[in-house]
Amino acid sequence: MSEAYRYFLIFIGALIVYNILLVRFIALCPFFGVSTSVETSIGMAMSVLFVMTMATTVCWVAWNYILEPLGVGEFLYIPTFILIIASLVQFVEVVLKKVSPPLYRAMGIYLPLITTNCAVLAAATEAVKPGFLKLNVPYNFTFPEALVYTIGVAIGFGLVIVIFACIRERLETSPIPHAFRGAPIAFICAALLSLAFMGFSTLLGL
Repeated sequence: MSEAYRYFLIFIGALIVYNILLVRFIALCPFFGVSTSVETSIGMAMSVLFVMTMATTVCWVAWNYILEPLGVGEFLYIPTFILIIASLVQFVEVVLKKVSPPLYRAMGIYLPLITTNCAVLAAATEAVKPGFLKLNVPYNFTFPEALVYTIGVAIGFGLVIVIFACIRERLETSPIPHAFRGAPIAFICAALLSLAFMGFSTLLGL
C-alpha cells in the first residue's frame, strides 16, 4: 500500500466511514445544541477544526516527548490533554469575541463547552495514544498520520453539523405535526442521517 493511499484511507475512514457524530455517536450535545442555525454551525465547525488539529499536535508532542519518557503517560494523559484543549478553547474564545461578536454570542455556552467536547478529546487521544479504543489493531499513527486522521474527524464533524443545521432550518417552515416539532423531529432526522452514513461501512473495504 502506497503512503498516499494510506493517508487517503485514514482521511476517508475518519470523515465518513467512522464519522464521529453519526456512526460513533460522540459529541451529540453540541450536535443538537448548535445545529439550529447554519451560521452558528459553521462557526462551531471551524472552531472545532482549529482546536482539534492544534490539540492533536500539542498532545502528540506531550505524549511522545514528556509523558511516555517519564513513564507517567498512563496516569496523566487525560488531565494533560484536557488542560491542553482548555487552553486552546480559551484562545479561540478570545479571538472570536474580538473578531466576530455576533458569532460569539450565537454560539453561547457551547463555545466554552468545546473544552469538554468528547469529540476533541477522543480524536486527540485516538491519534496520539496507541490502542486507546482497545481495537483489534491499534492505530500506531505517525505524526503526519495523526494529523490527517484528526483533520478527517474534524471535517466530518463540521460536515454533519452543517448538513443537519440546513435540514433543521428547512423543518422550521415545513408542515410538521405539532407533537413532532422541535426535539422529536430533530432526533428522527438525526437517526435517518445516521442510517445513511452507516451505508458507507464497506466503502473501499474499510
